[in-house]
Amino acid sequence: MQPLPKDQIRMSRILLVTSDLSLCSTISGTLSALGYPLDVAYDAAQARSLAAGRRYDIGLIGERLSDCDGVSLFTELHERSPVMSGVLVAAAANLYTVVKAVGAGMARVVARPLDFKELLEVISAQQTMQNREGDMDVDVATAESLEQSIADLSTDEIDHRLTDGELIEIIRQVDYPFAGKERLEHFDRDTLQRVVHLIRRWCRNRLEYSSY
Repeated sequence: MQPLPKDQIRMSRILLVTSDLSLCSTISGTLSALGYPLDVAYDAAQARSLAAGRRYDIGLIGERLSDCDGVSLFTELHERSPVMSGVLVAAAANLYTVVKAVGAGMARVVARPLDFKELLEVISAQQTMQNREGDMDVDVATAESLEQSIADLSTDEIDHRLTDGELIEIIRQVDYPFAGKERLEHFDRDTLQRVVHLIRRWCRNRLEYSSY
């Protein structure tokens, strides 16, 4: 594993929050060895205390903590410090988890067991965006991550595996021109499925055009 380039403007300060002691030791040891300023919290209460006294660039947060869920904690911390980017460490990076995390403003979801190459790429990307462009680019990357997750949905997932609530959440999270978003709970499942199929095609088209 190679250290990050030394010509980067500033190493992001990271708040690592996880109740998994083994995972905490592995992540903190790796990131500290690469030169990242890092503080560790083992639950939400400790994270709140640390964040009250210091500014963090990235919150690397476990999906389930002993006293809170990771997305809810990030929402709280981000309200206090809007510059913080969030990365959720989840048991699985399925669509529901990604939609929930991205909907709360988190930048990425990484699945366990961790691929440290992927994790370092995610952290490096967040650092680069913060150093160069600021919050606008973070928002763009967040939207693209959500659109990619929706574009990757299979027909079987939309038609059979996703619940009505998950279909509604997908429709509301994207900037798709649909006039009935405030009345989605009154729509039947067939209508929700057809709208999500349209959104999936819309996301695929946007991603295809953005690659040119």
